[in-house]
Amino acid sequence: EQSTVPTHCSPGACHGCPLLTKLALVAVASRMREPDCHMWPSVSITVTLENATLPPCGQMKPERLCFPLREVAPHITENRLAGALHQLRRLSLSDVCSNYTITYGVDAGISTQFSLMVTGPVDREEREVYHMQIICTVDTGDTEHKLFLPMHVNIYDEDDSAPYIPFSDTENVVVEFSRMQGTVFGNVLVYDRDTTPVYPKHLIQNKLLGTIVTNDTWVKDTFTVAHSFREEKAIFGNVRGTVHEFKLILNKNLSVSEKRSFQIDYLVKDTTYTGPNGTVMLHFNVTVLPVPIHFTNVTYFFTVSRRASTYAQVGQVCVDNCLKFEGIEVEYQLVPLDRNASADLQSCYAAVVVTQSLRAASGRLYLNDSDVLQRPECQELQFTLVAQEQQQQLQAKTLLVIVFEGEASKPVDSRILSCAEKKGRAECETYQGLGTATGLCQWRQGSEKGISVNYSTCSPDLRTCPDRFCDAVERKDRTICPQDCARVPIIGGHETGSMYGIKAGHGTCYCVPDRCFCEPEDIKVAICNDVCKTVIATALLLSFIISVLLSSYFIRRYHKTSPKTPIASAEMTFRRPAQSYPISYSGNVRRASLDSMENQVAIDTFKIPEDPKWEFPRKNLVLGKTLGEGEFGKVVKATAFRLKGKAGYTTVAVKMLKENASHSELRDLLSEFTLLKQVNHPHVIKMYGACSQDGPLYLIVEYAKYGSLRNFLRESRKVRPSYMGSDANRNSSYLENPDERTGYRMEKPENCTDEMYELFFFFFCLLAEFPMFNSFIVQPVYLF
Repeated sequence: EQSTVPTHCSPGACHGCPLLTKLALVAVASRMREPDCHMWPSVSITVTLENATLPPCGQMKPERLCFPLREVAPHITENRLAGALHQLRRLSLSDVCSNYTITYGVDAGISTQFSLMVTGPVDREEREVYHMQIICTVDTGDTEHKLFLPMHVNIYDEDDSAPYIPFSDTENVVVEFSRMQGTVFGNVLVYDRDTTPVYPKHLIQNKLLGTIVTNDTWVKDTFTVAHSFREEKAIFGNVRGTVHEFKLILNKNLSVSEKRSFQIDYLVKDTTYTGPNGTVMLHFNVTVLPVPIHFTNVTYFFTVSRRASTYAQVGQVCVDNCLKFEGIEVEYQLVPLDRNASADLQSCYAAVVVTQSLRAASGRLYLNDSDVLQRPECQELQFTLVAQEQQQQLQAKTLLVIVFEGEASKPVDSRILSCAEKKGRAECETYQGLGTATGLCQWRQGSEKGISVNYSTCSPDLRTCPDRFCDAVERKDRTICPQDCARVPIIGGHETGSMYGIKAGHGTCYCVPDRCFCEPEDIKVAICNDVCKTVIATALLLSFIISVLLSSYFIRRYHKTSPKTPIASAEMTFRRPAQSYPISYSGNVRRASLDSMENQVAIDTFKIPEDPKWEFPRKNLVLGKTLGEGEFGKVVKATAFRLKGKAGYTTVAVKMLKENASHSELRDLLSEFTLLKQVNHPHVIKMYGACSQDGPLYLIVEYAKYGSLRNFLRESRKVRPSYMGSDANRNSSYLENPDERTGYRMEKPENCTDEMYELFFFFFCLLAEFPMFNSFIVQPVYLF
């Protein structure tokens, strides 16, 4: 049945109001007049009427009987008394399935009926969220259903903790060079385990208010205490708490002559905490020191090149500690020391002037008139430098001497332009631009890629331009350093400065009067200077001499140790067909010379079929030093990881093509790969596998750890003749076993050295019938 309570009215206070489904309930102690309704807080309630009937008990799901349709996320305030927390079962379904027994438990705990209970008060400062699981048991008489619902109960904070000071309650403050309004001094921390709400701002729940406890009007007018706070969890045992910061701040600028010491007491009070110790007292011990205005330097001495141009910066003048000043203004003046000098000499003093620095209480000297540098009578300028503090009019004086040195450059008829217009090092370093201290522009070469603050550019003085700040001298003419002062459009990859100019740029940045550009440029940097070329030439000459000497030594040694009697040439043949194929030595010309460029390109694009039985992961193979080389191939020592399922590393030899090998030579290596798959003999170098995919072809073969045959035979001279006989018998074993596929025929040709004979021992010819090949000719020119 729909409620008859009208909107925004207490019962009996309003008459004739329309009846709505959206109701506002107002709790009042007595009857009140209708105009007073809006003054009381209200809660909106939406009533939804469904024209439906409940399904029979047999069609009702256990989940609907146990839990509400919406997500359950209750919250309670800490320190509340024991009682019901949340209604678990819907009251509208309490009469449905009355023969069912429905009970609840918390993490298989004590059973309850319909609602979740709080058995005792909780403390949010100990735990903010309780995670639990509600267990609903539905007993239908025949079966028992257990349903689970995760639930998180949030604990709301109550101002039940007093603020406290974790460290010291006293901060010592010294006011000296920083005397500007808004300067911050000191920092005292106050902790509160309660949370502090930020919004709404007018809410005073758990807010700390402070007051300066003093009767000194000067202190109250000069200083104030700023309060800020933030939430922290780590320092409060992973539970949210509040850290309050109290800082002493200057309300106005202090004069340089102010000197006094005093203490500021600051009382902090928790406005809503009702327990004891709800206030803390903070103390700031303040010492204000005077600032003297004087020069430590008896004389300032500067030199100026006669080649310098107008607006060239000469130097900086500064009273003691002026770079630390904040809120102290100092003005500098240059007064000619000799006021009785002639008119011509008096005009020399106009060459250099001083201007106030924008970022510090210092002054900058710059060249105001470069024409004076052309006059030989202007050689040395002596000034009295006067520094005057602007608030108390305190003054300090010292001597300043400027000497002109060097030869003057030829006068330029045309107007001097900006150095920033030059785009290259060569034209930059030979140009006399505006503001140059030496007469020529300076080039800064960038070293980083992309947009960088260290971009390449041409500058009048790299000490001051570019430095991402448009100083007082550069502002007198913005073409001096447009990199810092430009207000024109900037084209290209760049980052604009905070006020003017180019903060960062891509490549080389240069400026013309109406715009600036940042663009990449191919800069040809000298790879090697004259000294470098001399060192390289000397090293090459020494290398050539050493190589000639070593070649002569090894050639003589080779002729001494080489055999004198030649041995007949050998042949390598197959039994089928009954033909012999002599090994060709004609011309010693590489077969690659017969291949076209198309064959060379085909090596890179040729796809070798993968043989899973022999394929070895390329990433498990680590190549080492070269053991031997042929004309188009080579053999290197390598290490294979987990070769043939063997744990650890195995030393192997790897055969591969050189980079200049042709397609036909690749076919030869593939043919050898195919043949070695079928060879298994104890006296033949074994092939373990190959790397044929995603790179050049590698054949992984057995590593001959004893080295060359010659050295091995020399070291084995003490072996008894019986071993030599048994070895000969084993070498002839293929004659008795027709199934053997391998035979030996090692005759040394006349033009074959010991090293080549070792390679022949490595490549055995095959005698059995192979289904894929009728012949296999091994030519020495193609051996590795």
